[in-house]
Amino acid sequence: VMVDESLKQLDEMPTHVFLQGGVGGFPAAVVSFIVESLESPPIFVLVEPTNADCLFQSAVNEKPTAVHGELDTIMAGLACGEVSVLAWSILESYVPHFMSITDESIPKVMQLLANRDEPIVAGESAVTGLAGFLIACNDSDLKEKLSINESSKILFFGTEGDTDETMYEELVGRSSSEVLSGL
Repeated sequence: VMVDESLKQLDEMPTHVFLQGGVGGFPAAVVSFIVESLESPPIFVLVEPTNADCLFQSAVNEKPTAVHGELDTIMAGLACGEVSVLAWSILESYVPHFMSITDESIPKVMQLLANRDEPIVAGESAVTGLAGFLIACNDSDLKEKLSINESSKILFFGTEGDTDETMYEELVGRSSSEVLSGL
């Protein structure tokens, strides 16, 4: 429903969709719906934390790959070490690009959204796709590899708000209620 409603609200279809990773269930659902719905699917880019990059490693190894060790990340909803085999069967066919990012970019993106004229309260895992996009835009080689240019239409999905009030306030500098009230 979320993907269908999003596509119906767009004047132009996206050229790129940046998605947060996890075990792969959410991006697989989005990718499969878009591929079935559009004549010309966009470029998909999956983004996940460096400490929990099971999808990225699966892409490198061309098979489902578990990552071991410390999965600690502020993107707690994406702290997954093992990819869903069912999700991988979809993602490996349609997603050409996988990125892993460090935690340091996440607070900046949360603050960027919170400080807009029309603020958006988005949690640590929700902003991962946007963080990946901003990183790509600041790296000319990566930007070129992803075919991002001034004509690109980028779609993101924020899948969570303020799920941890203390962490949100610590990372943004204000509570979500202060952000939404314009304080």
